Amino acid sequence: MVKVLQQNSWIDDRKFLKSCVRARAEQGNINHPAYDTWTADFMLRQNPSRAFLGKYLDDPRVAWRHKRREIMAIAGIIPVAKWLAKIKQRSLADASCTLCKRAQEQRSASTGNLPDETYGHINSAFCDGMATTVTAAHRFMWRHLYASMQAAQTPTSKLRFVTPDKVIV
Repeated sequence: MVKVLQQNSWIDDRKFLKSCVRARAEQGNINHPAYDTWTADFMLRQNPSRAFLGKYLDDPRVAWRHKRREIMAIAGIIPVAKWLAKIKQRSLADASCTLCKRAQEQRSASTGNLPDETYGHINSAFCDGMATTVTAAHRFMWRHLYASMQAAQTPTSKLRFVTPDKVIV
């Protein structure tokens, strides 16, 4: 914080966020959001976040149930254990992730010190119960993007590397 005040970067949101991210990286704390939640990090980004969300919510091809789920995620009211404990529908001691607990019980591992069941936790590879699903989804999207880029590449736009003795395509 002292660096931020010395550099007067607290006035500019972009400079301030960059300094926060840099400080978190120096502390080795990059697995936690800069703001309160990952959703807040996404929504507080300056450029594409709000416009992208507006286009998605305005698109008539998107089913209402998908829009509703997105709105619930942004509002932080997905009915996961942490939120249910917050609104006193479940005890605070019961807010631990049931998917992680089930995965650890299947491995015969200790179920003590389980993370809280939040929307962000369930949708990340940090959740033991969802790790394989999240990883598979990530790999599927990577393969899809890579195939799309290859399909869009025309024969004339391929990169050519010229060496003194030959051309490598």
